[in-house]
Amino acid sequence: MQYLEKDADPIHKVTIIPRGNYGGATMALPEKDRTSHSKSWCVAFMKVCFGGRIAEEMFTNDVNTGAAMDIRQATNLARKMVRDWGMSDRLGFIFYGEDENRMSMFEVGGGRDYSEETAKVIDEEIKHLIDRLYDETHKLLEANKDRVEAIAKALMKYETLDASEVDRIMKGENLTKPTVAT
Repeated sequence: MQYLEKDADPIHKVTIIPRGNYGGATMALPEKDRTSHSKSWCVAFMKVCFGGRIAEEMFTNDVNTGAAMDIRQATNLARKMVRDWGMSDRLGFIFYGEDENRMSMFEVGGGRDYSEETAKVIDEEIKHLIDRLYDETHKLLEANKDRVEAIAKALMKYETLDASEVDRIMKGENLTKPTVAT
């Protein structure tokens, strides 16, 4: 997904070598420092989060707990888009997040300044955004299933791919380089 989404940060490296709590990782290098996030970047980032889980399901007909951090990141980003950044057409240009600066010594937990109805709409918008983008991601990966499989096979053989190697594979070119076994 990192390669297929034009608004995602460019790939730096992909590996199946475990890193900390992760079974592998796709590392990206933003082209510039970011002080704010565009809606298109947020959408691309969420789709990247969904990619591993969808590919896992496509090729194994099962899922595991490996996507836990991706799920958390996508959910938190969707929540910020809807509640904090006015990126929901249905809710508009209104801040519904928690205002840490408003806390008084009498308030516990920050509270909220909107009704249960609005809270329900916020939840619906977050769920709708995630479901829509998950579906779009699934369709894009299905349309590129052969390329995704080629990347997976190359990772099984080489364990780590840099950006130029991913690009070559995604363009249908063969990749040959030394392996650990050779």
